[in-house]
Amino acid sequence: MRGRRGRSSVLLLSVSSTTRSAAVRRLALDEVGSTNSVALEAARAGDPGPLWVTAERQSAGRGRRGRTWVSERGNLYASLLLIDPAPVAALSNLPLVAALGARDGLARLRGLDPDTVEIKWPNDVLVGGGKAVGILLESERLANGRQAVVIGCGVNVAHGPTQAPYQVATLRSAGVDASLDDVFFALASGMRQALDIWSSGRHFALIRERWLGHARGVGEPCRVNLPDGSAISGLLRDLDENGRLILELPGGELRLFSAGDLFLLPGAPNGRDGFAN
Repeated sequence: MRGRRGRSSVLLLSVSSTTRSAAVRRLALDEVGSTNSVALEAARAGDPGPLWVTAERQSAGRGRRGRTWVSERGNLYASLLLIDPAPVAALSNLPLVAALGARDGLARLRGLDPDTVEIKWPNDVLVGGGKAVGILLESERLANGRQAVVIGCGVNVAHGPTQAPYQVATLRSAGVDASLDDVFFALASGMRQALDIWSSGRHFALIRERWLGHARGVGEPCRVNLPDGSAISGLLRDLDENGRLILELPGGELRLFSAGDLFLLPGAPNGRDGFAN
């Protein structure tokens, strides 16, 4: 792959103590524009997946809705390429699958209290209430008709953004002293297990159950910022069987959301369930 500085320009077959029972196909690079972009390039070149692409630094990292993702050295930048992971109708569940996989993998790291590792809808992973992992999924229909899907993960290992509109956490500040490779293999192991449970979209009910078991904010006041710029506040009640957020509005109406940014709000002390009487 031209124009990149990397420890390797070939596929690396790596095994770590975190995943002794399974090998991981991994392309480990030094600096790239975006690991998601590299993974999509590999798909266009015929890579069959699954393939992890990791980088020490990204010069053009991105988050959801085109936001810039801080990508300096010391953190983990990793993208998983999957080819035809499920029927198209089931792909909308994949962000929740990815969040559960990232959460479960990182919760096993030494020094981290697993009870402090939670998920915020749809796919942020929190540590001690602060965002520690951002996940961006991208997909592309290839020239051969197959569907390439990339799960991009940015893990705050050593540092996080200083001007984020939400609480931020790092693994180091939470007591994790693992190397970047150990963090990667923990992430890869958790992701593989969640994808195995999901099994090409046929077992989302189990993913939903486990996701809710680690979800932050259920039953609490929240605001959903929608893609069109509007916002709606209510109580976070549940996920429906398709993974959509169920929000209870102040009048009791239930609304479903399949996309948006969730912000948890402090409860109002003089109102039932956070709403004023």
